Amino acid sequence: MARSYGSAATLLALKEVTYGVKPPGNWEKFAFVSSDIGAEQNLIASELLGQGREPRAPFRDVINDEGNIVVPVEGRDFGRWLQLLLGNPTSAGVAATGDITFTANPSATHTITINGVVWTFVASGATGSQTNIGANLAATLTQLATDLNASVNASITPVTYANVGGTKLGFTHDTLGAVGNAFTIASGNANGVASGATLSGGGYTHTFISGAAALPSFAAEIGHVNVPAYFVHTGCMLNSMALNFQRSGAANATLNVLAQGETRFTASQGGTPTSRVYKPFSQFNGSVKRNNVALGNVTGAQFTYSNGMQGVPTIRNDGLIDGVDPTTIGITGSIDVRFADTVLVDDAVNNTPIELELAYKLAGLEGNNFSLTWTFHEVFLPRPRIPISGPGGVQTSFNWQGVYDDTLSKSATVVLKNDVTSYP
Repeated sequence: MARSYGSAATLLALKEVTYGVKPPGNWEKFAFVSSDIGAEQNLIASELLGQGREPRAPFRDVINDEGNIVVPVEGRDFGRWLQLLLGNPTSAGVAATGDITFTANPSATHTITINGVVWTFVASGATGSQTNIGANLAATLTQLATDLNASVNASITPVTYANVGGTKLGFTHDTLGAVGNAFTIASGNANGVASGATLSGGGYTHTFISGAAALPSFAAEIGHVNVPAYFVHTGCMLNSMALNFQRSGAANATLNVLAQGETRFTASQGGTPTSRVYKPFSQFNGSVKRNNVALGNVTGAQFTYSNGMQGVPTIRNDGLIDGVDPTTIGITGSIDVRFADTVLVDDAVNNTPIELELAYKLAGLEGNNFSLTWTFHEVFLPRPRIPISGPGGVQTSFNWQGVYDDTLSKSATVVLKNDVTSYP
């Protein structure tokens, strides 16, 4: 007899066309850490009298379908969860960029390599893949940019070149999106240092704004492949998302889901599932900023964004809720800091709201291509106690609240940068 185990479990999901109706087509397959979403129907004990002392059959109560799904915070699939939490994003392409920084005017025979093409500096008489050295570095870079922009070499032409500040040769790929991230640059000149082996930062930004009047519903399938049993939850709405920022460990998010109902199948209902290459963020790649300035001495942080979802308990003959309505948004969190200055204490005492930014990005050059930034535009801090519990470092916590910013007309902005074109 086959038994279910977590390593064989699957999570599929897809936006619904009609609330509560299992959507057709190929669903999306998601990585997840755990799930306890499920439909429960309690029993109501019989209160009948006059039937002797033996218990009588109970009655069934209404059905409640809800629970948590813990998912990794990563660079691609996480955009779908943000869409379900906050509504559709505004997506825009971003060009890949890079530069070669020079500390002195190149000498004759010095080279740079652009997308596999070796370009040489010469004293005079430049031809082909060559540039004449100017009277100074700025003049040389101006001439270099001019020569490169005039080139008809197909390896050179995808990029626009510029003299940046008289010390850098700047590269901007002409095609928006991730394609430019494969464009290679290098310097064979001891005076020149490339920003990376390739251009970077090309991709797409997806900007999510708090306060959407309507949010999408979705269906989710939890699959126990070995049984087999596939539990499909329809009419799902994302009630809240909670994230932690710590010094180490994997970055995960806890999603609280309210659903209308659950149906069990013996085969997956997701068609041929689609999936994206997994691109996880790590906790140590997180950052915290106050008013756009890095906040030091932070030992931990967490927040929860809640849509305040409430099930609509109308009278039905199937025991299900009629729908899920969003109510007032709630934004709460905490910051744990080593006590080294009074910046946050002063904000709290003076009741001065701050802008708080919490972000993840991938390590190294890929951090230009994949990042996730939450910005809470108006955050209030409570006045904290500052306990001393021993000879070690003194630490305090601020349990903050995020509110609506009247000037910006929003309480939060979330920007996900990746190589995904859009989230339809």
